[in-house]
Amino acid sequence: MPRPLNILITGSAFLVFFVGAFLISWVVMPLLGLSFDPEVRRRRRQRLARYSTRFFVRYMERTGLIDVFWSPLPANFPEGRAFMMIANHPTLIDTTVIMARFRDLSTVVSRKWFDRPSLGRMLAAAGYVAGSNPDEEDGTPVLDMMVETLRGGAPMLIFPEGTRSDPERLLRFRRGAVEAAIRAGVPIVPLFIHVNQPMLQRGQRWYNSVRGKGRYDLEFWPVIETAGADLDPRELNAELHARYKARFARMLAERAQPAALQSASDSASPG
Repeated sequence: MPRPLNILITGSAFLVFFVGAFLISWVVMPLLGLSFDPEVRRRRRQRLARYSTRFFVRYMERTGLIDVFWSPLPANFPEGRAFMMIANHPTLIDTTVIMARFRDLSTVVSRKWFDRPSLGRMLAAAGYVAGSNPDEEDGTPVLDMMVETLRGGAPMLIFPEGTRSDPERLLRFRRGAVEAAIRAGVPIVPLFIHVNQPMLQRGQRWYNSVRGKGRYDLEFWPVIETAGADLDPRELNAELHARYKARFARMLAERAQPAALQSASDSASPG
């Protein structure tokens, strides 16, 4: 795909996202709230969140920006019950890609997004949890809300890094996701997000973010059962971080291989 066309399509995806967020927040959400039953309102908003994320991901796929490939679910995947899914966070759209695949996921979102009038209304209506402010050292209230969400039967998606990864390294893992899962007695579902090129990274301008088609490979690792297990959150979090760090290093090495670069070039070529 020629670079000017690539920039144009990337810009259109951002436009679709923010215009969609405005319409959903100020037009669709009030209409969905026309019910006296809070459970009815919640289900309607969850369906809307699911359909809107699917639409956005399909838009990016059909315009040639990305391809998304999922590995098979683990044999003991906790279908129909609460779980804690954790993942690395290489790009801006990781949450959207994952939530287009799994319905009813809740997550913790940076408070700065909640402070935006349109997007904040949509996030709150979808039942997402606002993260701590950067200057707040005590994350206990957020951790308690995560445990309450899991105990209420809702699965969660958490990025233990707390923000997007640095382009060349995995950030340290905060142990809140692991601790919440252990306290709630729900399984931990580790997911690794492999992206074939640097795109939509932390500190990267959107118009420099996509060079050819981006390929997302989402890899499930074995589920970790916590109910009835004697697990130390610090030790388990350190073990998971070490495994993700090693896999992240392999991802960077694969990007640097000439064959991988050629594959990315081929996938971006017409036909």
